[in-house]
Amino acid sequence: MFHKETCGSVTVFMALSFTMIAALLLTIVESCRTVGERYYWQVAADSSIESLFSQFHRPLWENYRILGLQYRTDGDLIEEFYDFTEPYRSARNFYPGNLKEDNISLSEHLHITEDTCFEEEILEYMKYGLINSLISFAGSEHTEAEISEIMKTIFKRTDETKEIREIQKKYALDSNSLKAVENAISSVDSAAKNSKACHYDCWTALRNESPGDFYSKLSAFRNSLDTIDSAVETFSKAADDLKLKVDNLREDFESRKSNLSPEGVAAVEAEISEYENYVSGNGAVRAEIEAMPSQTEHLRVESDRLELEVEDFEEWLEDAIEDSEDDEDDDYDFSSEISAFYSSAASEWNSFPLVVYHGEVSTINNTNKRILDNISTFIDGNLLSMVLPDDAKTPSKSKDYTINPHFMADSTANPVEIAILGEYALKYFNYYHPGTPSNGELPPSGNHGLELEYLLGGKESDYKNLSEFVTRLVTLREGLNLIYLYTDSAKRNEARAFVTSFLCVTANPALISVFTFFVLGIWALAQSIKDVKTLLSGGRVPVFHDSGTWSMDIGGLLDFGQNRSIDADKTNKKGLSYRDYLRTFLLGAGMLDQPLINRRMLSRIEKNIQTIGKDPETGFSIDECLYSLAIGIEPDTRHVMFGNNIIPLVYGSSPEKNYSFQLSTYYKYRNDTH
Repeated sequence: MFHKETCGSVTVFMALSFTMIAALLLTIVESCRTVGERYYWQVAADSSIESLFSQFHRPLWENYRILGLQYRTDGDLIEEFYDFTEPYRSARNFYPGNLKEDNISLSEHLHITEDTCFEEEILEYMKYGLINSLISFAGSEHTEAEISEIMKTIFKRTDETKEIREIQKKYALDSNSLKAVENAISSVDSAAKNSKACHYDCWTALRNESPGDFYSKLSAFRNSLDTIDSAVETFSKAADDLKLKVDNLREDFESRKSNLSPEGVAAVEAEISEYENYVSGNGAVRAEIEAMPSQTEHLRVESDRLELEVEDFEEWLEDAIEDSEDDEDDDYDFSSEISAFYSSAASEWNSFPLVVYHGEVSTINNTNKRILDNISTFIDGNLLSMVLPDDAKTPSKSKDYTINPHFMADSTANPVEIAILGEYALKYFNYYHPGTPSNGELPPSGNHGLELEYLLGGKESDYKNLSEFVTRLVTLREGLNLIYLYTDSAKRNEARAFVTSFLCVTANPALISVFTFFVLGIWALAQSIKDVKTLLSGGRVPVFHDSGTWSMDIGGLLDFGQNRSIDADKTNKKGLSYRDYLRTFLLGAGMLDQPLINRRMLSRIEKNIQTIGKDPETGFSIDECLYSLAIGIEPDTRHVMFGNNIIPLVYGSSPEKNYSFQLSTYYKYRNDTH
């Protein structure tokens, strides 16, 4: 039987082609599936970390609008993250991979208290919290950028007031030195007048032909000459001291001039010039006074000579009387000789050139000067008791605050951002309110402590923090008030009239000018204390006063110095409030050291969550709150399409089915980073 032969090449070709095409398609499908699985596990990781971070600490958010994930250990984070991947691990699909807890690692995590995380959170929230809203400042509405510029201007003035305050302290010292000079001049004049009186007593004794009385009065006269010499020495020392201080004052002013405004420079220049005029004007006075010791020495020589003449005459007279008594003739009458001698001696004594001070002697009311000096010490004493409203409670002295917070928070904020951080602090931290604050005035945490004052002062108690801030406020207001007084001619005239009426009687115009500037400094301080009491009473105080807002009557300075009591100004309705001044100081402190302010805020947040609220969390630690986290995973999976025989047939061997790959995910609470 014969079989028909047929060609199979086409069949083989078709079979091979089909196999190759199938293998290619399966490979493409497996590649797509592999890519899809990577994406699947990336989605799983991203969604799981977002779910993990959705467990933010609720009181932290509700009270401070800060997002933080509280945890204890890295193992806790891994376990929770692993639990959130469970839906992806249990799904039945083309992705047969699995993730083991051991294949999860934490590669990077930042806490709220580290780096600039805390600051980023605040700025991220406040970017939306302040959007389309204006900030009330000095009774007007402003944007945060406008607020920043306004407060920077005020802050520059704050720096200037510090310089003026330091210079003013030196003025106070120099006014005391000037007073010492004037007192020394008065002592010289008094000593000269006393010497003249003693000289007259000696002359009277000679006229009365009484040698015993003359000897007694002569001793007093010599003592008066010693007193003149001592007074001259005291004057010279006081004059040298004043000149040295005025020279130092000029040098100090020149070194500080660059930090002062043109108004401040002009004001201080005017005051220093008055001191210099006084010192230079005393040149003739000093020459006259320092010539007195040579005069007293001449008087000592002359008085010694005349005393010797009197002694010689008395010895002669005694011998003559004895000789007369021995003579059997009638007793001789020596009255004519006695009268002639003592008349001549008295005339000679009266011809001595006496020490006389020909200049003007100023009279300083030392009682009133001490009262004014006492006012200048108020700023270094218990200011808080003077400026608190009469019905206000004294702040707590309990040690509720951390002086040196241990957190590592940093800052990269620019001035506008610092102003925004200040607005955040004003919104979420409590500060002094007159009376009992309402619920609307308290921050969300409900804290009644003086937290903002702590942010600025860093002391351990409300009492110390408010005292510190009050002192800084008074110092600021004193400098600003001083600049105003220096530039207001009417106020300077009031001060000059006060000096001539209550402080100093003198014909020396330079002395009046110097004491006028001294009174201006005391007046500025008294008004600044009144300003701060007004602020703490809920009133407003402008940055610079004018004649309409200035409320401290110069006539009340002496009463204020004695009673240490002053009333708040309840009539002024314009200017900055206590809150506005807090805002300004927050900007200034932030520009100097915002990281420190941030650390203090973190300290208060942690303490409040631990102690305040319905359920205080005594174990809460803000150090345990995450801000960002990077997680790496390594899922185990297999190639689904490698299970048939087509691909091994094509490749000649069976590829490894099981494999693993690495992925990472990162999350941080700042909205624009994920």
